[in-house]
Amino acid sequence: MNNKKYLAVVVAALAASSTVVLAGTNGTDLNNNLLPATGGMGGASVARTVEPAAAVFGNPANLTQYNEGTSFTFGATYFDHNVEGKASAAFGGSDIKSQTNPYLVPTIAITQAFSEKLVAGLGLSVTAGLGADFRGEGIGDPLSELVVFNANVGAGYQLTENLSLGGMLTIGNGYFQASTNENSGSTHSFGFRGTVGANYDMGATTFGAYYRSELKIRYDNYISNGAGEFWDDHVAQPAEIAIGIANNSFMGGNLQINADLIHKDYSGAAFYNDFYRDQTVFNLGAQLTTGAAQWRVGYSHARDPIKRNLDPGNIGIGGNDPIQTPSAFVPLFGAQLPVTGGVVEYFQATNAAAVWEHTITAGMGYQIMPNIKVDVHAAFSLENEEDIGSATGPLGDNVWQMEASAWQAGLGLTWSFK
Repeated sequence: MNNKKYLAVVVAALAASSTVVLAGTNGTDLNNNLLPATGGMGGASVARTVEPAAAVFGNPANLTQYNEGTSFTFGATYFDHNVEGKASAAFGGSDIKSQTNPYLVPTIAITQAFSEKLVAGLGLSVTAGLGADFRGEGIGDPLSELVVFNANVGAGYQLTENLSLGGMLTIGNGYFQASTNENSGSTHSFGFRGTVGANYDMGATTFGAYYRSELKIRYDNYISNGAGEFWDDHVAQPAEIAIGIANNSFMGGNLQINADLIHKDYSGAAFYNDFYRDQTVFNLGAQLTTGAAQWRVGYSHARDPIKRNLDPGNIGIGGNDPIQTPSAFVPLFGAQLPVTGGVVEYFQATNAAAVWEHTITAGMGYQIMPNIKVDVHAAFSLENEEDIGSATGPLGDNVWQMEASAWQAGLGLTWSFK
């Protein structure tokens, strides 16, 4: 079977394994899904990478795969998502549509080999984000945005012929707004997290794993309680555990296949644990090398993180109970709005409806000069619809029918100097 026919078989197999729903994020985390090359592999990169940036922002033990000279990656990915649906009967039952603008996610990564065994890495990118803007839709003007920039610095060390270990320190700078436009404001702060990883290379087959701690950031005075005071909250991007396997024994070593499994602990993450459940992510990717070109396809499944069966009583979100009531609802609830299960469901639907589950990606790379490679990728999304809320409770019929779609396209250049 020639290379073109084999590539067609790989594409068909990955496409057949998916449903009609495509997307780009895991809850609010981006992981390696938007990197210039790895974005074409469905983000699969825990055991073996196809670009240095995937080691800087993923498993730091993989830095030892770049143990010659210096590499520098500069790129960006355009990400556009659409969230719309039907408001619950308690809020009029009208069609609603988010007006969020597209995002441009940068990738800057550097690796430096100090020896055949010790490699350092550093980089800057956006690793978490989500946004929704339902102002003017007649449902209280809900507005949310989360963007977290990460600066990473760490190293990988080859301990034995087969085993490499790595560690990475992250400084996260976050920008956050949530709830409604009337009772909240945009604020920013920073926090820290760490990643430790291992890689075991058996030649054709490689195993990888890492643990990443939560990134907890305290946002001050971001929401009003309706009594002249403002609430503060810790928002923690969840801790995660990842394992992966990669193999390049096919097609004379020209075909690499990666598979990852990632568990995200949203139930243990401050703020998120009130409205998200734990999420399991499966990533699968393949890269076929033909001369100076690499052809990539990928598939990812990330379980819908929306938490169900909420307590109808006053449960709050983070430290917020009560919050300021949007003026349109003051005649019904007064100046302060208790954060009941129904209010949290309203927040899930209008602020945090990351209901996409399936992703299909494709991309290619080309060695345009001996020390310069260009990578591109794209992912296209179709609608996935979920019902959020309950037909019973203080708000009556509070079922929101929300659907989401997304697409992205990325480009990057990597310079390698040996």
